[in-house]
Amino acid sequence: MKVTLRHGLYKNLPTDTVYNSQAACLILTLGLAFKVSAAPGVVCDAYGSSTLWAYIALAVLELAITIGLFMLITRRADDLLRLTSDKAYKLVNFFVSIWLTAKGVFYFSYCVSYLTHELFGGVEPSLVYVLFVAPVAYLGIKGIRSISRTAEIITPLMFLLVLFNLIFLKTNIDFGRNLPVFSMPEKDFFAGLPRYGLWLTDAFPLVYLRIKNKRMPYISMGLGLTALTVLVVVMLGVAVYGESLKTVSDLLVHMAGFNMLSLQIGRMEWTNLFGVIAFSIISLAFLFFGANSAFERATGSSLATKIIFPVAVAAVAIFVPSAQSVADFSVGKAGYALFAMATGLPLFTMGLFLVKKRRHSGLYRALDAEYKGRTISTTPPDSLADNIMYSFKEEAKREMSALPTGELKEEK
Repeated sequence: MKVTLRHGLYKNLPTDTVYNSQAACLILTLGLAFKVSAAPGVVCDAYGSSTLWAYIALAVLELAITIGLFMLITRRADDLLRLTSDKAYKLVNFFVSIWLTAKGVFYFSYCVSYLTHELFGGVEPSLVYVLFVAPVAYLGIKGIRSISRTAEIITPLMFLLVLFNLIFLKTNIDFGRNLPVFSMPEKDFFAGLPRYGLWLTDAFPLVYLRIKNKRMPYISMGLGLTALTVLVVVMLGVAVYGESLKTVSDLLVHMAGFNMLSLQIGRMEWTNLFGVIAFSIISLAFLFFGANSAFERATGSSLATKIIFPVAVAAVAIFVPSAQSVADFSVGKAGYALFAMATGLPLFTMGLFLVKKRRHSGLYRALDAEYKGRTISTTPPDSLADNIMYSFKEEAKREMSALPTGELKEEK
């Protein structure tokens, strides 16, 4: 019999273990949080009518990296590299913690930028920073269990709101704006893609987790659904706005304004606004958790990043005059550095794992398999004394027989 709590989670589920359904919700959240909010307008500023094709190229690269990450998860790469106390792995995790912290700061700036300029004009940006930092810090410090449960509850509801607005979309749409594959020279097309490395490999912190599989292939479904939704939203965004998409700070929120029910109900932007805020908070908390986990593997403690992450966000709010300037900085030379880290760190981790797996094959085979429920006896002992001596009594019953007086004698 498997011991369960009322909410259905196994009582003795190992630490940092999530279900594949929760991992799928995290993937969907990461895809919708930033890739279809501020990013389309930024990409369109450089690519124009080729925005969809740039997104397809980036989506293929993102899918390849994410599949590689799940190969590391299923093969228990993190466990092996931690057991061997590899110095190279510690160094990699040190850079990962810096990289994820930088991603978190840039994403915060994007959130503040579109919330203060497009939706809540006149609101002090520092207030938005504080409102975002509090739940992000809370979830990130609580750990992956809280983040994954929150995503499992909120993500399906928010995704249905996004789907609702896409189904009832009604406006002038010209899909011909997506037709030119290369509206610029091919060399410039591919050379400019690394500038948007900020939006790659958001799922890297999943490497630090164990995933318990349910019967349904939730992760494969989550990857496919995320890629399809992102590309459909970008395709519709280009078809609706054309070259003016570069002026749209949050495509997902603005798309909700074209809901055909708006004539009867009123403005519908608030529906996707709730979704964007929820997705952003969960995604930022997940990156915060990843930075903490990476730094803990690098130095043995995660205390430093638990302090540095919110302090870095607060420092941007205090010392940087405009959140938009931080967002613009992330797609300049910093974008190429982020691209190098987003592609190089997973590849280096995979290569390091393959070397260690070959060198420590015996240790690798000794790693425990996927968690299975513990089987216990359903018959309680007769008394407290029997409870204490239960195992001895059972052993005696197997080797000895009882006399009428109640005493035990040896079997002949």
